[in-house]
Amino acid sequence: MNETNQAKLQDIVRAVLELPEGADVATVKKITTRRWDSLAQVSLIAAVEGEFGVSLPVADYGRFTSYKAIELLLSEKGL
Repeated sequence: MNETNQAKLQDIVRAVLELPEGADVATVKKITTRRWDSLAQVSLIAAVEGEFGVSLPVADYGRFTSYKAIELLLSEKGL
């Protein structure tokens, strides 16, 4: 994943999870982030699909478990 797309993904994660500007999202995980609930999960998926112009299959939704997991998923999609 190139730096531009990484920056976009970081901005999405910060915005959806209401993290402070400039917060390091590399270690953000669903299991340890209080604000990462089911609504945040859906919002993350929608924001990623909209920003990157991809339509993710439902089977990939469960892979949204951490910033790194989302980054890997998008890399696998060629982004």
